[in-house]
Amino acid sequence: MSESSVSPLIITVVDAGGSRTSVTVATDGPHTIGREPGSTAHVTDLRVSRRHAVVYREDGQWHLRIDAAAGAFVDGVPIDHLAVDEPTVVRLADARSGPTLELNPAGTPSSRTVRIGRAPDNDVVVQGLGVSRNHAKVVALDNGWELVDLSTPNGTFVNGTRVESATLKDGDRVTVGGSDHYFKAGRLIPSTSGDRLEARGVGYTLRSGKTLLSTIDLDLKPGTLMAVIGPSGSGKSTLAKVLTGSVKPTAGTVTYAGLDSFTDSAALRQRVGFVPQDDIVHRHLSAREALSFAAELRLAGSASTEDGQLRVAQVSAELGLTGHLDTRVSQLSGGQRKRVSTALELITEPSLLVLDEPTSGLDPDLDEQIMVALRTIADSGRIVIVITHTPASLHLCDEVLLLAPGGLPAFRGTAAKLLATFQASSWSTVFRKVSGDPAASHQRYVDAHNITGPGEQRSVTTRRAAGAPAGTADAAVTRKQTLTLARRHLRLLWADRGYSAFLGLVPVVLALLALVVPGGQGLSLPSIGSPSEPSQLLVILITGAVFMGAAASSREVVGERVIAVRELSSGLSATAYTAAKMLVFAAICAVQAAILVVTFSLFLSLPDGGMLLGTSLGAGLELTAAIGATAFASCMVSLWLSAVIRSSEQVMPILVVMVMGQLVLSGGLFSVTDRAGLAALAALAPSRWGYAASAISMDLRDLVPHGPQDPLWTASVGNWLLAMIVLVIMAAAFGALARRQVGRLTGP
Repeated sequence: MSESSVSPLIITVVDAGGSRTSVTVATDGPHTIGREPGSTAHVTDLRVSRRHAVVYREDGQWHLRIDAAAGAFVDGVPIDHLAVDEPTVVRLADARSGPTLELNPAGTPSSRTVRIGRAPDNDVVVQGLGVSRNHAKVVALDNGWELVDLSTPNGTFVNGTRVESATLKDGDRVTVGGSDHYFKAGRLIPSTSGDRLEARGVGYTLRSGKTLLSTIDLDLKPGTLMAVIGPSGSGKSTLAKVLTGSVKPTAGTVTYAGLDSFTDSAALRQRVGFVPQDDIVHRHLSAREALSFAAELRLAGSASTEDGQLRVAQVSAELGLTGHLDTRVSQLSGGQRKRVSTALELITEPSLLVLDEPTSGLDPDLDEQIMVALRTIADSGRIVIVITHTPASLHLCDEVLLLAPGGLPAFRGTAAKLLATFQASSWSTVFRKVSGDPAASHQRYVDAHNITGPGEQRSVTTRRAAGAPAGTADAAVTRKQTLTLARRHLRLLWADRGYSAFLGLVPVVLALLALVVPGGQGLSLPSIGSPSEPSQLLVILITGAVFMGAAASSREVVGERVIAVRELSSGLSATAYTAAKMLVFAAICAVQAAILVVTFSLFLSLPDGGMLLGTSLGAGLELTAAIGATAFASCMVSLWLSAVIRSSEQVMPILVVMVMGQLVLSGGLFSVTDRAGLAALAALAPSRWGYAASAISMDLRDLVPHGPQDPLWTASVGNWLLAMIVLVIMAAAFGALARRQVGRLTGP
């Protein structure tokens, strides 16, 4: 059979980090597969032999022969020879974690349905835990082909757009997890272009006119470790955000794997990892817990718990964290915490990893350890970009980009050439020259690289898919993320014993404060000497409810802002984040209200009967409900404010103003109904409605006839239900505002 009449074979190597390299062979061979530099299909994994396998064609049939003792596996079964007559996935050296070899005869006839997913029985097998076992399918219709996403959590993308279904045309790019395929005549052909990062004329200018970046050009391929250095104010952190798609450049373009890093950021989410300057892990969790929760959130629905735990073990081993997994993050060294933050990003097997100042504050030895780890990560087939201010380990990098103040590129090349270019004997001299004359340094760079000027803002032109937008799987993913976040919140409460003790003791202390009110009759009929005792006690209880709720959530979002921003950028739903907080705080407020009322009842009497329930016990339950609802509504107000403010130092002043304001507006100190403006303002305060519900339950107007006679306190079931409904609506409204503000955290 002549070679021209036989279809070629596409060989795709997928390493343990998810990086893909494809080659198409058409001659009889033999074609070698292994670590040997001249191999037809080169594999970098050290478990693979130098000449591990051979592909050859005999009598028109493609064959795979295994020549290495480490062997190969198909569906977990060891093989030494395989006739390749259909798309086949082979694991090299290890049946579970070895690098993957995808063999795809390009002439395999198309079926009417092409199934895509991680399970080995799919027609197109795509590796990676971000891929569901049965992810999508391409179905032949009478007038063409349709791609259908199978309600997957991480989605299916066509030309960078997430879709539920879309009509495919030849040349369309289908992205599943970290893999791209091009559609042609009913077939999905693996992309052979590789995941390259390209920046062309990139600039970023603030609305004020201040330029932070200018004329940045990059072209990085897998396996590259690049350092970005420069003095303060040179735009290093801004560049990191632009390259990862967090911020849209105002000039030029950034593309990764051919997709726009900003416009198509959803399609690239599984491929891009970003480690900011601050640690992105909760310090009260152990390293294992932090990584496990991250795996649940980032792989929600696409991988089993066992898969997630296996991935945690893999990234921990890769970064040398295995022996520290059960250590609380707060007890780890600075370098170990940076490794945990890096491990969080590696869970999704990104092929591009950007780290902003990962060695900041570390001693030289830890600095070198981190850089050596990053060198290893890059050698696994990833692109790694590290923003750093310490040049001691730059010799480990393939490239160095030096930025001058104003975001002007002043050098790009190897570390060895940098000193020679600036005719300097030390890095401090280089920085001094660049800071002293940024324009001259930049002009030297422009002349050396033949750069004509700043790029114009433009977008990568891709044909958008015709079809329904994604959304079916969102509700299921949001529910799972909500439950995972709620469990993590509860675990954090348990781990932070001091904070948990504070939450439990606050209602007890507030109840004991009620003992200072003269009278001793509690909330029942007051004595002649203390006729205002019930109203005064109610002020303490309702103000205490406001304080309990507000204090519980006042630091919640601002305290974990860095973590929240990164998780939201990596696919966490803002709705799930807020809903989880609401669930946990609703439970906390209910428990605190019960503790407050029970402690109060041990020393002072409750009302003789409630509005809905006629017994003293019923009155206690109604009072608990009113206090709990008031606390929860105040908690949601505080949660929203916590998402608005940007510094923990702002929490205490806001908390004090909030509690004092609600004390005044509750209506318990003086009437708030006789002035229109004050009445309108009081209607927005949870304490006003919580006080009203409690006053109705105990019939305060009758108990204290000489006190304020608020019409809202008129004893009726309707009025009590109105007050409680308003509190629920307030909690929901401020919860919605908090969710909206949380959704804005990832903005530029």
